[in-house]
Amino acid sequence: MKLPSLHASRITPYVSLPRRRQAGSAVIVVMALLAIILVYLAANLRTLDSLGRELKLLERQQTRRLQTATATTNSPSATTVGTNSVPKSPPN
Repeated sequence: MKLPSLHASRITPYVSLPRRRQAGSAVIVVMALLAIILVYLAANLRTLDSLGRELKLLERQQTRRLQTATATTNSPSATTVGTNSVPKSPPN
């Protein structure tokens, strides 16, 4: 003998169908927003990496330029600089 259940087992499809569609739409919207954020993040990381490489290149170029400028200013001059003073005559 089967006992009757206390709750109704009848499911009305017209009530549950719109909620399923709304939940599915919400998942799609959240996934689309997440995809947009990830694309934006990837683009920013790529740009940041590119800027880092460019900064290293500029630093190397500036270091080389400053080293060559320091080397030329600290070296003795190759030309003889004339003065306005009268040369001393050697003692006889």
